[in-house]
Amino acid sequence: MICLINKNVINMRNLILHHLEAIIESGSVIGACRRLFLSQPALSQYIKRLEAEYGIVIFDRSVSPWKLTEEGEHLLETQRKIQQLDEECRQFFRDRKGLKSGTVRIGSTAYRTATILNPILSVYKKQYPNVIVRIEEGTTQEVAEFADNGKVDCSFVISSMVPSSLESVEIYSEKVLVGLPPNHPYTKRASGEASLEEKFPKVDFKELDGTPFIIMKRGQIFNQYYYDLCQKHRVPPQVVLETQSILTVPALISANVGAALVPSTIADDCMARNVRLFSLGNDVPQNNVSLVWKQGKYQSYALTEFIKTAKEIFLPAFTHQ
Repeated sequence: MICLINKNVINMRNLILHHLEAIIESGSVIGACRRLFLSQPALSQYIKRLEAEYGIVIFDRSVSPWKLTEEGEHLLETQRKIQQLDEECRQFFRDRKGLKSGTVRIGSTAYRTATILNPILSVYKKQYPNVIVRIEEGTTQEVAEFADNGKVDCSFVISSMVPSSLESVEIYSEKVLVGLPPNHPYTKRASGEASLEEKFPKVDFKELDGTPFIIMKRGQIFNQYYYDLCQKHRVPPQVVLETQSILTVPALISANVGAALVPSTIADDCMARNVRLFSLGNDVPQNNVSLVWKQGKYQSYALTEFIKTAKEIFLPAFTHQ
């Protein structure tokens, strides 16, 4: 049996997904209209026609911002699956023709984009210049969900947060350190105690009781690490500032805003700003990073080669640690 798919039907399905996601991400019909370049009456009428067509209520309009009903969530998830299957089908045919093209959608935090993804892309794009790379950035938790729900083809995720529905390979590891401002009392005291060979002297987290901390926003693994340490040592949390990007933290510590947990990957930036770094020993786990993708999902040639490139760049160093 040969099934012909009308191109207009595919476009209509993409339109449904595009409009629903715009409303959800914008938090309002007005915000979605700005993104879609539509008038409010036009978008409202479109949603009403959809509801009439499917015989459901898509959004709960009694709350602000609007929320999807259970039926609306099912419709959105179904439209995402339809789009994903269509993209996989098209990519399969491109691969059969031997075309080194297509699209790779990658989930990453802004920090992982700068420290892990950029080195991979510098090699990958030279080898496959016709492949389009789309980066979807979010929190540590969000990028894992992106891979799980099919929003992206693969994501960089903290290994301890990888769900069982995803395949993964560990490619990177970093220590979790605590950075103290130049004028912190412990920094001055420790300067006279540490031996020259100790790059990151050990600090007891209890010694930092009363220290204001810069922390990552909820959904980031470093946010969880901070509150776990406070609970373990019975130290009351003292948060002076929350930030979305770990890359802004060295400058904030250097400006004496507060202390912070930082990955060893940005140790050089911290030390260049006169931030003193300390080890927490076994109080906090090592930060292992995995590249993850959905189990059972068709892997395009472009995705397969991206995973291969990531392994070639990072696995040798990771396995010899």
